[in-house]
Amino acid sequence: MTTSPEEIAPGVYRIDAFSISNAINVFALSGEHGWTLVDTGIPSSPKRIQAALTSLGIAPAHLTRIYLTHHHQDHIGGIPGMRTWAPQAEIVAPEHEAEIIGGEQPLDPSSNRILRSLQRWNKLPTAPVGRPLREGEVVAGFRLIATPGHTLGHTSLLSDEHGLLLTADAFGAMPRKLRVGVRRELCTDPVMAKRSAEKLLAEHYETVVVSHGPVLRANAKRRLTEIVEQCDYA
Repeated sequence: MTTSPEEIAPGVYRIDAFSISNAINVFALSGEHGWTLVDTGIPSSPKRIQAALTSLGIAPAHLTRIYLTHHHQDHIGGIPGMRTWAPQAEIVAPEHEAEIIGGEQPLDPSSNRILRSLQRWNKLPTAPVGRPLREGEVVAGFRLIATPGHTLGHTSLLSDEHGLLLTADAFGAMPRKLRVGVRRELCTDPVMAKRSAEKLLAEHYETVVVSHGPVLRANAKRRLTEIVEQCDYA
């Protein structure tokens, strides 16, 4: 089992939460008050994540926060396992997503009719969210940017210090081609997802990291611009 984290910037690591590299990425962020894990992968991911964190010298007590970018299964599926490993870690999420993760609201419907009908069988794990966050608040040195569309409360994270954008699923490749919102049918509102992608083009960064796909380093913003220009969501 490959668990070696990839250092993206000082104190910022990408972790493979699935056996295929870059298929599902989660992130470990070093902060003033301990470590933050961004997203938890699928239900089988915690063992991989825990091994990767351990390789960085991060013990359960060092993980002080788990930030969830949005409520889809491949981002929150590992919550039960991570809470067992680090029960003291505070769970934080955007306001809208917090209501769904906390079990107070149903998951956002897919824009695709077939996927929408299948969602009735999709039971998400629930967990109490200790602190709902809003756009502009900071997590481990990363500023929250509201990027709704993939889900209605979806967020991306930006480190101005490192010039590093974590898009979550505002952009993503599944399986290979990088697209707005990962895929149209996975978005609750594809048009809104495209507007959010355009919003990210106005920010300043050199490196882009997506939750599904490899790190973009050279000409990253130009690549995102091309993807938005080619996007036909309407």
